[in-house]
Amino acid sequence: MLWNERLAQARKELGKSQEQVVREVARYLPRGETVSVGALSSWEVGRTQPKVHHALALARVLGDADVNYLFGTGLLSDGLNDEGLLKLAEYRRLLLDSPRFRAQPPQPERRTIPIYLQAASAGTGQFLDDEAAEEIEADDSVPANAEFGVRLAGDSMTPRFADGQIVWARRRDTAENGEIVLCYYDGQSYCKKLHIRDGQPELVSLNPRYQPIPVRPEAEFRVFGVVVG
Repeated sequence: MLWNERLAQARKELGKSQEQVVREVARYLPRGETVSVGALSSWEVGRTQPKVHHALALARVLGDADVNYLFGTGLLSDGLNDEGLLKLAEYRRLLLDSPRFRAQPPQPERRTIPIYLQAASAGTGQFLDDEAAEEIEADDSVPANAEFGVRLAGDSMTPRFADGQIVWARRRDTAENGEIVLCYYDGQSYCKKLHIRDGQPELVSLNPRYQPIPVRPEAEFRVFGVVVG
């Protein structure tokens, strides 16, 4: 039996139509890639051969069929008889038993993010030194859209942020009304909620014990980033 005949037979034994198979195959292909019914028909009559990743997807759809039995002659060793296919399957098992050749699960991409060593004030204000930062490996607790972190000093942003907590931010030089920002104002750095009152910005604490800080037009004011977590 030829490889294309084994493919058609495996599909029919499962009672699946060609349309059903191509829909299921799409789940195991790269995003946006599909297989047409015409392509599957062409494979089943032996007119063309599937690419390797298509063959692997087909094997999964067909009940985790033995990919060597289905496609060994077509993709790996055209012309082998049944005994040769059995030898090929045996060699595959030997390879899978070796850590050197066995496919390993994909490793999560390593992500690092800088944390500035100088604390940003949630109270009286401290200068944020752009040069003093260390890179750490981010875990799942760090928001995906965070680009840097700063440790807070003070309690003016409680209850949301505690003294000594790291806040995570994405880099922005502007902010919208109501966003929590890491900013520089008049020689100090702050973590505050930006509030626009009558066209004039002010820096607002979440702790009601602290009064808002009006941003004077003549003083230097810069936004470093918007807090995301």
